[in-house]
Amino acid sequence: MNSKLRVTIVCVCLALTGTLALAAVPVTVFPNPGQFGTVSLGSTASPLPVFLSNSSASAVTITGITISGTSSANFSVYGFACVGIISSGQVCQMYLTFTPSTMTNLTASLVIVESGVTSAITIPLQGTGGNPIPNITSLSPPTVYVSSATTTITINGSGFLPSSLPSLSSFSTSNTSLPTTFVSATQIKTQIPDTVLANTGGVSIAVTNPQPGGGSTSASLSVISAEPSIGNVSPTSIAAGTASEPILFNGANFMTGAKVQWNGTSIPTTYLNSGQLQAQPINPSPGTISPPISFNLTYPVNVTVLDLPANDLVWDPFAQLIYASLPSSYGPNGNSIAVINPSTGAVTGFFFAGSEPTKLALDSTAKFLYVGLNGTNSIQRLVVPGFTKDIAINLGSVQNGGPNLAQAIAVSPTNSHTIAVAVTESGCCSGSGVEFFTDSTKLASSVSSPQVNQLAFASGTTLYGYIPNTLSQISVSSTGGTLVQQWAGLVDGNTFQYSGGLLFGSAGEEFNPATGMLQGTFDVGSTCCNNSSIEVLPDPAINRAFALGQTPFFGSFGITSYNLSQFTPLAVASLAEFTPSFSSLSTSKFIQWGPNGLAFIMSNGCCGNATSQIVLVQSPTLLLTASKIVSPTPLTHSSSPAAVYHGSGNTLMNVVGSGFVPGSVVHWNNKVFSAKYVSKTQMTVYVPKAAMAAPGTAAVVVKNPTPGGGTSNALTVTIK
Repeated sequence: MNSKLRVTIVCVCLALTGTLALAAVPVTVFPNPGQFGTVSLGSTASPLPVFLSNSSASAVTITGITISGTSSANFSVYGFACVGIISSGQVCQMYLTFTPSTMTNLTASLVIVESGVTSAITIPLQGTGGNPIPNITSLSPPTVYVSSATTTITINGSGFLPSSLPSLSSFSTSNTSLPTTFVSATQIKTQIPDTVLANTGGVSIAVTNPQPGGGSTSASLSVISAEPSIGNVSPTSIAAGTASEPILFNGANFMTGAKVQWNGTSIPTTYLNSGQLQAQPINPSPGTISPPISFNLTYPVNVTVLDLPANDLVWDPFAQLIYASLPSSYGPNGNSIAVINPSTGAVTGFFFAGSEPTKLALDSTAKFLYVGLNGTNSIQRLVVPGFTKDIAINLGSVQNGGPNLAQAIAVSPTNSHTIAVAVTESGCCSGSGVEFFTDSTKLASSVSSPQVNQLAFASGTTLYGYIPNTLSQISVSSTGGTLVQQWAGLVDGNTFQYSGGLLFGSAGEEFNPATGMLQGTFDVGSTCCNNSSIEVLPDPAINRAFALGQTPFFGSFGITSYNLSQFTPLAVASLAEFTPSFSSLSTSKFIQWGPNGLAFIMSNGCCGNATSQIVLVQSPTLLLTASKIVSPTPLTHSSSPAAVYHGSGNTLMNVVGSGFVPGSVVHWNNKVFSAKYVSKTQMTVYVPKAAMAAPGTAAVVVKNPTPGGGTSNALTVTIK
């Protein structure tokens, strides 16, 4: 009996030991619990970082991560989940979000399943749904005449509460509360006092919901004069014999009930807002008739197509050339940089760059061309204009993974030797972190999260990164970069652009990083299906944005011009010759070259069988360098720098004066130099180093186009 008892005890001990081994949980989770606090109903909280740490001596495998519980639908994993192997001593970071569907306390559990462990790790999640953020969809009426009596305004939208409070956020007595009548969750009424309606302009009406949660939103009530005016129409032409289509009239002081006359005959009219109708409006009493506007042709364009399978394009304003990276598949001239004169479409040379060149970046003085080489997971720096090899930058590899490749390269505008690189693992299409290099030395500080696949420097100390739907602001110093902040869900589209202090998404958003708010959105149409390749290119100097693709305002493939500050379409440059293949067509690398030109890469096909070409577009009227407006005679006052040194490199020079227009041309000793219109009082001139080869002086003259126009006085620049 004693022997059997001993055997039984031994078996029990072994079973207990096995159970203890399976119960070991080397992974710890922080925070625990995950708390989101109070979030406005229907809004999404900022992503909550969650860290999974492996404190054991061996690697562990996470086989599943789910969210369970009655309110689990209100919580979600944001982006990447830490499913996979976590090495010893390593930490995996993931994000959770919370979007409350009811105004109550909501709970769920984050369930983490670890291989070899019997019980899952369960992390409590908690958040509270607060009052919703109100949303205004329209005001009725949307406009009132100046000097009207106190007017009742119906505010339509969603998320309104009996405690919602309208106020005047832009009136001189800031945040003046208004009388309120709550109608429903989608409508409230208020009264605008006559004192606010004494002048034309916009009256900002805000609606605020109280805490917990809550928030504010606003809309503008237009106070207009009695006389309407037309600025432009879109489209600007219709082919004879085709079916009729709506015509969008952009202008000012339009009123509900405004009518359109077409050659003296009234036609059906739809009021959109105080700045948009469909032709030549007649406002209701006490309105008057606007001056007429002509129905002009679309912008004329000159198109050149080059059979070059380019991966990327950059514009050299000093040499007035475009550089394109070509893959090895391009035969004898593959693995090279093609040099293109965009004015003529001539390819003037091919220069070997290395194995599989892709991404390109040119420094601000066009001294260095940085080339991403996918064949050697490196970046090759070439010295322009000879394209001689300088240094090579090794991008390394991912731990236990493949080699790193450059998804984007950006050169510091204040230091030609410092670059930022968005790196990604070979074979991966998503973004990764951002690393910084000075020459071939990798700097200590990098940004590993969030993911980034596009970059743009705003200054020597500020860099913006982008991956569709997420913007990141990065502070740059001599030691590398540090993430400052990020914005999710505000800017979308395949690509983004930085210009004039603003960020632009190819889905049409215009975002101000200084305020963290959208300035507005261009209607470029749906970004799905055939419109996935819409590209947006802003030019704040001429108050224009250009959308490449098929927009709602042109039935074929083309370039739609928008008013940058009013977000309204103006006209279209037709590229209809590409429309038959548009269903399988995609575009990339939409750039401006010179004062009159645009360029982009056009790809046709898919699934590894796509063919690429470079398209060069010239249109002075599209880029406003040719106009029917009478130009003034320009005057030059000074330059910065006032003097240059012979033998120095390419130099950016600002010419200050008056009367400059987008079509102004700068002459340096009677030779036209590449120049950029900045404003009526400033032109930026790209002075190539060849112009400063010897001591002497240069006469800088600005010429304006006809009609009007003329030649400025000569500004003397000393070459020491």
